[in-house]
Amino acid sequence: MKGGGPAARPDGWLRPLLFRIAVAASRGRAELKWPLTGAVSFLASTRVNGNAVPVLDREQAGIHPGEIAILCGTRGRPDMFSESLASLKATVRDKARTHLWVYVDEDDAVTRSAIESGAIPDPGLPLHWHIGPRTAGLGQMHQALWKASGQTAEIYMLSTDKSHFATPGWDEVVRAKFAEYPDGILLAFPHDPNTADQATYTIVGWAWVRTLGYFYPGYFPFWFDDLWVDHVGQMVGRYQKLPIVIAPIRGRGRTQRMRNVPFWVRFFQLMLPERREAARRLIEVMHPQAGAARDAALRAMETVAARLAQQQEQFSDLYALFQEERHTAVSPEDRARFDPLHFRLETQAVARLLSFAEEFARQGQHAEALKYLDATLLSDVRVRWAEKLKVECLRALGRHAEAAELERAVLAAWPERGLVRGLFRLLGMVATEAKRLFVIATNRSGPK
Repeated sequence: MKGGGPAARPDGWLRPLLFRIAVAASRGRAELKWPLTGAVSFLASTRVNGNAVPVLDREQAGIHPGEIAILCGTRGRPDMFSESLASLKATVRDKARTHLWVYVDEDDAVTRSAIESGAIPDPGLPLHWHIGPRTAGLGQMHQALWKASGQTAEIYMLSTDKSHFATPGWDEVVRAKFAEYPDGILLAFPHDPNTADQATYTIVGWAWVRTLGYFYPGYFPFWFDDLWVDHVGQMVGRYQKLPIVIAPIRGRGRTQRMRNVPFWVRFFQLMLPERREAARRLIEVMHPQAGAARDAALRAMETVAARLAQQQEQFSDLYALFQEERHTAVSPEDRARFDPLHFRLETQAVARLLSFAEEFARQGQHAEALKYLDATLLSDVRVRWAEKLKVECLRALGRHAEAAELERAVLAAWPERGLVRGLFRLLGMVATEAKRLFVIATNRSGPK
């Protein structure tokens, strides 16, 4: 995001994350308030009873029919990006209605020099550069591009600087498919030879983004973002693979920013309720009137959610560690060093886990709360609140010996100094009262 916004201030992005859960008593379960992060907002909205509501009327929102906005980031590889642009130039049919928005980190001297010197070729379609601070993950980058674009395209496509567009006229295939869904709610994706049938190159309609307020949730420094949207699309039931091919130039390669995969896998798994809530919101836009159609869509959503939950249990922490060593581009030495961008996202994720744990504990579901608290232990962040809440949950489950041992460890790590604090409170009261009496006496003895 641009500097000076919520993501740029520690209190701006952390505090709003801590406890953003509300309970929908009629449903008997925890429901999440949106937007999810301090950096996400309904950028184009009206206000109803003081609350932001996304604009879902095409004309009122100023949507440009048939316009595709490709949102892409690049860093330090202008030669590869030039190859991607050449493939776009060769395959896009309606270039006037296909816009490319490109995010460039402000500290990326290589790419900025290539832009200024004209070394990056003209793709033959509208190209918009956006220079901004390096973001911690793809979610913030795409959010900034959407904001800069004016949010008026009918279709949004997320790409990379190493994407090779292999299908001539792919843009017309995309327009034809989205024309079948005039409500703007659809997740489509091309075939990617390097993955299974998964939406690695996300294509969504305008109403999808306006309803949720984001493309990607903004949690992850690598991977997971596309799988998050893939899950939502499956639960919504608007999930279409298109007969077009996009593949990474020179193969998949290793993953930048990848570290601590076991934590991020567990975090992703435990955030399934958020993906489920996103699907519910989209279904209510698809079926604005309560009735049989909405009920059927919600039942189908629950079935898919149950299947996804079962699938997630197949992944172990050990396998996640293997995946990290197999795919990461970050050396062991660099992974051992402090990374402020990764730390920001990890802290945000831990705060989200704590908010779930707090809510489950409040509802008396202490075993469920422990799942979220235990996940925080996989992170590099230790939080006193998490440890103290775990003590409460262990006691509530009758695991008193474990609770007592953990409580001693918590007091050792974060001494409460109760006697000292109590003494200081007493001395503070005495000092305050003495000062008050001194001021009164001084005023009485002063000049008349």
